[in-house]
This record gives sequence, structure tokens and C-alpha cells, in this order.
Amino acid sequence: METIEIDQFSRSSTLYGFDPRVKLASTIALVVTLSFMRDIVALTVALIFVLAVLAVSRLPIGHYLRVFSLSVPFIAVASAALLLTSGSQPAIAMALRVSASVMALLLMVTTTPFFDILRALRWFRVPYLFCSLLLFTYRYIFVILEELELMNMARRSRGFSLRGNLLSKDIFRTISFTAGMVLVRSYERSKRIYDGLLARGFRGEIHTLRPPRARPRDLAYVAVFAFVIVIISSIQWGVVQWTL
Repeated sequence: METIEIDQFSRSSTLYGFDPRVKLASTIALVVTLSFMRDIVALTVALIFVLAVLAVSRLPIGHYLRVFSLSVPFIAVASAALLLTSGSQPAIAMALRVSASVMALLLMVTTTPFFDILRALRWFRVPYLFCSLLLFTYRYIFVILEELELMNMARRSRGFSLRGNLLSKDIFRTISFTAGMVLVRSYERSKRIYDGLLARGFRGEIHTLRPPRARPRDLAYVAVFAFVIVIISSIQWGVVQWTL
């Protein structure tokens, strides 16, 4: 089973060297602005901007789309529900707004190592407990997936197959046993990982080898995002008249 590590290509991106605090603040500002957008033209401009930044970032498109595809069913269901209750225009606006927001957030996390994001959150005075929860949630997701893969390999080596009636007694018992063992083994392994962190001096603070430092190009990054936010806000509130 292949797992998806969101930031595995972050260091190969052209946006990797930018200050994570700048990327975090700019992205959050854009997403908050988009949450107030209802104009389809403004939302389309925002989506085009995010796609343009994606093209500049030089991320592997396949990896980015694979991560984004996880959100597509939720976007589709929400838009379909709005289509049935409020009509086509609100549904299209919903799809554009959520898609642009999710893509912007994904662009930030796929071009920034996860620990750098946590360090940026701490710089913005986000409580260390919240950052620690994010850290361990992210880490233990892969612990559980690795244990599940080991259990699946063990089952396949014994000739077990899910083909047939999934509600049969033998298959149901095997799946139940596997789920229980994955939880037990994941808990034991996560405890060893946490003990290892404590032994290395972990006290809840996030430290990185490269301390964040703002540079002139980071100011340019903020300026570009600010310009786009002003443009889409002007379109939304009628300051700029622009129709598709």
C-alpha cells in the first residue's frame, strides 16, 4: 500500500526557499477572503491565480492532483446539494470557492516541510499543545498505515483473500482481528516513538535546522497575494466591473 506524504516533494519546489511564515500568512489571508466571495468572476480569478502559482512551483502535477482528489467527493456532494436547493449559480460559486481554497492550502503544505509549518504556527503564537497534536496526528497516521500494511502482508502470505462474500463469518472474523491488532500494535509503536522523543529532549516546542528569515523575495510574495486579494475583493463588491 502506497502512502501519500503531502510534503515529500517540497524541497524540489521553487517555493521551498520562501519563509514559511510568509506562505502561511498569505495563504490564510487568501482563504479567509475567499470565504466571503460569492461572485463567480472573482472566484474564477482566484482559482486561475492559484493554478498559476502551482505552475510556477514546479510541483509534480500527478502528486498534487492525487492529494487534491481526496477532497473532490466532498466538494461534489456539497455543490450538488446546493444545486438542488439554491440553483446553479450558488452551486458553481461553492465549487469554485472551496476548490480554490483547498488548492491554495494544498499548495502551501506541499511546498513547505511539515515541521516548518509547525514552526511558523508557533511564531504566530499558536499554542504549543495544538502544534503538538498536529505533529503527532501527522506522524501516527503513517504509523497506523505501516502497521496495516504489515498485517495485510501477513494475511496474504497465509493465502487470505477478500474475494467472495465480505459478510461471511471467516472474512468478518479476520477483518475484525486485523483491526484490533492494528490498533494494539500502533499504540505500542507510538508509545515507543514518544519515549524516543522524550529521550531526545522533546518538550513540546518545534525546532528546525533552518530558522525562518524574511528576505526581499518574501515581501514580493506577500505583495502578489495582497494584489490578488485586492482585485478579487474589488470585483466582489463592485469596485471593478468585470464579466466573463
